[in-house]
Amino acid sequence: MANDLIFSQPPAGGPPNILIFGEPETPSSAARFNGRIPLPAFRVSGTALAKRPPRATAGGSVALPAFMARGAVRYDSATHRPLVGKVASAWQVAVPTSIATVARHQSAARGSAGRVSRWQRAEVRAGVTAPVWQEASRARYAAAVRHQAADSVSASAALRWQEAGRARNAARVRWQAAQQLAPAVLAVPYQEANRLRRDVHSGWQEAGSLAHRHGEGFGVAQLIERAWISRWQAAMVPAPGRSAIVPPEVDPCYLPDTTLVFREKQKYSTTLIFICERHSPPPGTGQTVVVPVLEVYSVENSIALTRVDGGDIIEARGFSMSLDADSWTWQWSATLPGSALPLVQEDNNGDPAELLAMVNGVPYRLVADVPARDRQFARSEVRVRGKGRAVLLDKPYAPEQSFASSSGRTAAQLMALAMTINGVNNGWAIDYRIPDWFVPGGTWAFQGSPIAAVLDIATAAGAIVQPHNTDKTLRILPRYPAAPWMWHTLTPDYVLPADVVSVEGIEWVRRPAYNRAFIYGTTRDGVRGDITRSGTAGNYDAPMVTHPLMTHADAVIQRGLAELSNTGRQAHVSLRMPVLPETGLILPGSLVRYDGGDALRLGLVRSIALDQAWPTVRQTLNVETHVET
Repeated sequence: MANDLIFSQPPAGGPPNILIFGEPETPSSAARFNGRIPLPAFRVSGTALAKRPPRATAGGSVALPAFMARGAVRYDSATHRPLVGKVASAWQVAVPTSIATVARHQSAARGSAGRVSRWQRAEVRAGVTAPVWQEASRARYAAAVRHQAADSVSASAALRWQEAGRARNAARVRWQAAQQLAPAVLAVPYQEANRLRRDVHSGWQEAGSLAHRHGEGFGVAQLIERAWISRWQAAMVPAPGRSAIVPPEVDPCYLPDTTLVFREKQKYSTTLIFICERHSPPPGTGQTVVVPVLEVYSVENSIALTRVDGGDIIEARGFSMSLDADSWTWQWSATLPGSALPLVQEDNNGDPAELLAMVNGVPYRLVADVPARDRQFARSEVRVRGKGRAVLLDKPYAPEQSFASSSGRTAAQLMALAMTINGVNNGWAIDYRIPDWFVPGGTWAFQGSPIAAVLDIATAAGAIVQPHNTDKTLRILPRYPAAPWMWHTLTPDYVLPADVVSVEGIEWVRRPAYNRAFIYGTTRDGVRGDITRSGTAGNYDAPMVTHPLMTHADAVIQRGLAELSNTGRQAHVSLRMPVLPETGLILPGSLVRYDGGDALRLGLVRSIALDQAWPTVRQTLNVETHVET
C-alpha cells in the first residue's frame, strides 16, 4: 500500500532533501559543501586536416585554472533527533461476503434401451426364419455353412470350364513328365551325400552332368485388333508466346469441410461415417451401404430444373422419373408454370432442350420432348415429358447406319464401333462390365441406330444397358451377377431395415422351373452350348436361344445363366422409401438385402420410380427375390 507524504513548505536549508525514518542505532553525521569554480572563456587552438572521402580531424587543449574551494563545515555528533514523520494506515473490520454458486442442470433424457425389444422377438423366431442374418458377425457363420453345401454342387460347373482348357491340361502333362526326371535322378545321390557327411571317412565322387531336353509346342498366333478411343480434339499449332499446360480438373468425391454440424444430441455410436456426397458407387462394387435403424429419418428434399445451354432456372410444380432393367434411358415428366414454355422448347436449330435435374443434390441430364400446354382461367401450366440424355442415340436424333466388321473384334470393340460415324467417334463411350469374348470377322452385321446396335450385342450375352447420370457413357452390366441360388455368397450393395420403408407390397410370381438351356450360334464360327443347372437332372428344357454372336463359350455361359436364373417361384417386393443421403437413387441391378420383420429377403432391383409430392420425395423400388433356390 502506498503512503503519500505532503509537506506544507520546502525545507529552509534547500536541497538536498534528506528524509530519515526512525532513529538510527549509531550516531550519524552529515556534511554539506557549497562552492564556486570560475572558468575562463572557452578557446580552441589547433590544426584541421581534410581528405577524400571527406573526413575531419581536430586537436587542441583547454587551459583551466587551479581548483579552489571555500566554505564552512558543521558537524554534530550524537545529536537528539526527534521523530518528524508518521505513517498512518486506516483500516476497518472486513465484512464477510457470501457468493452463491449456481449449478445449471436439466432432467436427463431417457435412454433408448427399450428399443432393443424388437430384436429380442427376432431371436425367438431364429429357429425358423434364421434372423441371425440381422447381426453382421452371425451372418458370416451362416454363410460359411451354406457355402460348404455349395462346394459339392459346383462340380458340374468346374467340368464346363475344363472343356475350355483341355489344351492346357495336355500341355501341363508334358511339363510334369519333364519335372519327374530331375527328382528321380538327383534326389537319390543327394540323400546319400547327406548321410555320408555324418561319416568323416566317407568318399565322394564327381557328379555327372545331366542334360534335360525341353520341348514346347506352339501354333500360329491369331491377330487380335484393339481399338483405342481418344477423347481429345485435333491438335493445332500453338500461337506465338508462352503457353501454360492446365491439367484436367477431376471432379472430387466430396467437398472437404472440417465443419461438423449436428442437428440433435448424440444417442448411439460416436462413429462418423463419411460417404461420397457427389457420386454414388456403381452397382456391384462391393461397397455395402447400411441404413441404420433410427427413430426419425430427416431428409431435406430439393428438386431443381435448369436449362443447360442458357442456365435458366425452371420452377417444377411436379416431377417424376423412372428407369428399369430393360430400359436404356430414363423416362421423366414434369408440370411447369405457363411462363416456362419457351425454356423447354427446341432451339432455332431444331435440337431438343437439354435440362439438368438436381434431385437432392445429385445431377441428372435429361432431354425434353415436345411439351403440351394446358391453360385455364387464372391458371396456366405446361406438361412436359422426355427421356434421358441417351435418347440422342436413337431415332429421330441419330440416323440409321449399317454396322459390320470384316476383321475379328471383341464384343466390347463391336460396341465401340457402333459409337462411330464413318469411323469417327460420336462422343459416347462404353463402360464394359461383363466378360468379353472374341467375334471372328464377317460374323456380325447390323442396320439401325447406334443404341439399337449396342442393345443387339448386349442381348446376345443376356446383359442390360444402363445410362450414366450426366456423362455420355453407357454401362454394360450383367442381368444376373450370379445365379439366384448363389446370391448368399455375394456382398449386397444396400442393407435396408423395415423402419425406413413406408410402403411394402409383395407380388408372387411363378415361372417355369427350367434347369437346362440350349444356346446355339447361327454362323459358321458359332458354338453350341448345353447349359444344365448344377445338382439337377436337367430334364426341363428352356426354349432354344440362337444368336449370330454366340461364337465363344464365355458368351454361351452368360446367356445360359440369364435364361436359367429367371425361373421358379419369385416374390417381387415393392419398397417405397425416401431418397436418403446415404443411398440416393438405388439403380436397377443393385443387390439389396431387406429386413421385412417377418423374413429377410435378398434380391436384385429391377426398376425404380421417383415421385415428387411436395414437400415429400419418394422412390419406389421393385426388387426380384426368389423363394426356392
